[in-house]
Amino acid sequence: METAAKVGVIFEKILKETVKLRDEQEHDMPLEQAISMVLERHPDLKLEGLDDRILQWCVCRLEAWFAADADEISLKNWDQEHVLTGGHGLMVDGYFPVIQALAQGLDIRLNQRVKKIARQQKGVTVTIEDGTQYSADACIITVPLGVLKANIIKFEPELPSWKSSAIADLGVGIENKVAMHFDKAFWPNVQVLGMVGPTPKTCGYFLNLHKATGHPVLVFMAAGRFAQDVEKLSDKEAVELVMCHLRKMIPDATEPSQYLVSRWGSDP
Repeated sequence: METAAKVGVIFEKILKETVKLRDEQEHDMPLEQAISMVLERHPDLKLEGLDDRILQWCVCRLEAWFAADADEISLKNWDQEHVLTGGHGLMVDGYFPVIQALAQGLDIRLNQRVKKIARQQKGVTVTIEDGTQYSADACIITVPLGVLKANIIKFEPELPSWKSSAIADLGVGIENKVAMHFDKAFWPNVQVLGMVGPTPKTCGYFLNLHKATGHPVLVFMAAGRFAQDVEKLSDKEAVELVMCHLRKMIPDATEPSQYLVSRWGSDP
């Protein structure tokens, strides 16, 4: 624990140095390149052995935060997000109770895949997959950026160029989950099981839902290109890959009785 805390402090120093580097640069660059330049400038921040493997895990966690590899994260903009104060929370019963409460008294139609939104002089017409149309005075669109980038919804008239350009230019990351339910918990009672390696690509982590919910469930988080690679596999193959990682930490890990694999890249 002391080693991890020490490496965490060094990682924070490295990130602070990337901010200084950014102020010196006229053009943007990938965060991965900036970190390499910082380590060249400050050899005292370079680590070896287990310390370096933990540092690579820190980079892996940063990549997971953005759902993208470090060579795709902008040095100029990576830390522009305003993070709310306070700790993280887990909806132990899921979000359904919240949705159920908010939905009271509303007419909500589920499984209605929108294919076209047409704006007329008086109102809007929304066409769904089976051809059914809904008319309204106005339409508020809250679909994810990934859906807009995939051009799943046709707009009539077409979106203005400034808006379509913004959609095209904004990056959207991918983070997939491989959730596995076991007959019983055989892992330490910690929030996260981290897997270190010589590069961020060989690191990873499992969320331990057993600690919060009492259910023997581990969720492996895959981000960036690794998340894309997971989508190329069948569900069974994805679980087998994840179990290989788990058994590097816990050799006698048992097979999951149930599993679920998300595919946010191919099904945004």
